[in-house]
Amino acid sequence: MDPPPEAPTTFSFHPLHPLASLHTSRAKELLNKWNLDVHGRSYVFRFDQHFTQGQSQAFLNDFFNDPQVQESLPVCKGRGDWGPLGKVGAIQVERLRTSELRLDFFDRLESCGVARNGSIAKCFDVQCGEVLASDKLRLMLLDESAEEWEVFSASERKELLFHLLRRFAVGGGLNQYEEVMAPYLEMCKAVYKELLAVQKDPASGQLQVRSLVFNVMDATGSSAKLFPRNSAHNFCYISIDPLQRHVKAWYNAWFPMM
Repeated sequence: MDPPPEAPTTFSFHPLHPLASLHTSRAKELLNKWNLDVHGRSYVFRFDQHFTQGQSQAFLNDFFNDPQVQESLPVCKGRGDWGPLGKVGAIQVERLRTSELRLDFFDRLESCGVARNGSIAKCFDVQCGEVLASDKLRLMLLDESAEEWEVFSASERKELLFHLLRRFAVGGGLNQYEEVMAPYLEMCKAVYKELLAVQKDPASGQLQVRSLVFNVMDATGSSAKLFPRNSAHNFCYISIDPLQRHVKAWYNAWFPMM
């Protein structure tokens, strides 16, 4: 006779602190320059229950419905307006890849001409949805018709490291763009290192990621939506460390210049 199924777990969360990598003086300076400070929030929470990968959807549902999460991590309801989601129903989410652990993932930007000796190559202005691309980096990130788009495959574009570069380089509607890659890579490294927990595989001795990372694309609550307006540049990343029992969130709502 098969054993009875386990009773479903209800996860509860305890707020700890904002993401440290986004709150150094250097990070604050860059996030302000890139317009990722005004409509962004981050927070780290602890949970007490055992977690397995198969519980991911239930975990996320409990996370967004948790009163302490909603108090510590409110959502943007409009410019300068923040509040709780309320009772949340369906959540639209995709799991991100975390197989790339080093910044040499971006070395090909030099060989393909997106960057030259660390400087970002300029191009004629191209309107890519809500963003005007005036350099080849944003062209590679946003314009599917550009030859630079092919530099990274569809699966590589689902890597968390790629997502971070896109968020920093695109920024908010009032982004003051960088002319060199270094600040973007600097922030990618710092945030990636904090979001992911790694450990050594005892058999191979190789580093492996134990965190599960999700891109939450939409959620509707009784009091608000996850994002106040539809935009490809909204983001909400959730990283779950099953061993340390930490969950880390980074959220930003995107608004155009006007």
